[in-house]
Amino acid sequence: MKRLGLFALVVAGCTRVESDDILTSGISADISARAKGDGSTTVSATLFLGNPINLNFVDLTADDQLIASNGGQDKVMTEVIILNAVGHNATFQTDAEDDEFVVDFQRTLDDGAPRSVATLPAPFAIAAGAASTSRAAALDLDWSPGSADQMSWSASGDCIDSVGQVPVDDSGTTTIAANTLRKRAAAGTPDSCTVTVTMTRFRDGDLDPGYGKGGAAYGVQERTLTFTSTP
Repeated sequence: MKRLGLFALVVAGCTRVESDDILTSGISADISARAKGDGSTTVSATLFLGNPINLNFVDLTADDQLIASNGGQDKVMTEVIILNAVGHNATFQTDAEDDEFVVDFQRTLDDGAPRSVATLPAPFAIAAGAASTSRAAALDLDWSPGSADQMSWSASGDCIDSVGQVPVDDSGTTTIAANTLRKRAAAGTPDSCTVTVTMTRFRDGDLDPGYGKGGAAYGVQERTLTFTSTP
């Protein structure tokens, strides 16, 4: 799942470059459609100059714009800038399996990248678990329905080291082995805290070949489960 979470790479020292003198052939893109079970889907696009690992974010200028489309509805994607990190998003009121979202990078400098497609996998629900779980015990995760798409999980909380697994067989059940969740070593870390497990079902999409430096497009269904983690 190396495509997921590129925007989370934002760190101090990232740079922002204007798009008006950058050819699309010099740009890479991370494009996603993400649904969280509330009936809506957020389409996001992050453009980078060259390799995204360099954190050179592209700020759209001149007549450049990103248009997201679904079911005949077109939306100009809203640009958000945080500490030089630039992202674009648009929200649609649908989150069904096989919903298709198209992102069109429109410009006059060159032909742009007119058709990147992200398609949603099937929605799912996580079964409720115990309100409190020891880190020394195995933790079963159950969801329904299963599918032929790809799955992952991640866990985070104030008292544990963040951890996850990619990929996970999308059969409807998996187990986090005992002692996989570990207390954070930092001084003052509490013995117990609220932990959030995020389960993600994802499906590869099609990135427009106009992005000469590559990238990815993908659809995501995401659900969360919280519990108290104890020694």
